[in-house]
Amino acid sequence: MDHVTLAAAPELIVVLGGGVTGEGAPSAATIARAHRAALTTRSAPDAPVILSGGREARLGEGPSEAEMMRDQILAAGVAPERLLIEDESRTTVGNAVLVATRYLGGLEPRSIYLISSPFHLQRATEIFRHILGFAWQIQAVSADGTQDDLDRAPNETRYLQEATTFFEGTKPGDLAAITKKLRSSDPYYAGLERLEK
Repeated sequence: MDHVTLAAAPELIVVLGGGVTGEGAPSAATIARAHRAALTTRSAPDAPVILSGGREARLGEGPSEAEMMRDQILAAGVAPERLLIEDESRTTVGNAVLVATRYLGGLEPRSIYLISSPFHLQRATEIFRHILGFAWQIQAVSADGTQDDLDRAPNETRYLQEATTFFEGTKPGDLAAITKKLRSSDPYYAGLERLEK
């Protein structure tokens, strides 16, 4: 899908990866998020789907979360030309920065259906709103809850506080400043060519 086609879409769907198992298979949360994305494509038939999630450092090579979700969504019958991959991010802030950098730059703000797990949606929505700016209409869409979600949920308050702290001193929608801060605070993102300016 080229940028012109993406720009013409009335709305977008963004799906965040939910992790992988120790064996490198999609986690239950990742499968649930991909399933919700496939269902959402039916109510938003003209929306491109951006799948966001990289490879876990501990596993090295292998498919990314985004690629695993793509396979699940294709198996549900969604046309491959609707699917776009962002496969370098490893955090929620990284998801939003790289989706914005790779696909949303220069687009007029519009509605985004943001799909994640129930416990993660508040933080994900706040992060995407801050990175994109408030002109973008972020609509939180919950996947079904899974056991791995329940296992991670107790840490969510701390992660939300860390996200709030990260954004201190930056203005909503100032992607350049937020990207610079991400690169200076995380060696992984500092090494990504896509984020170098």
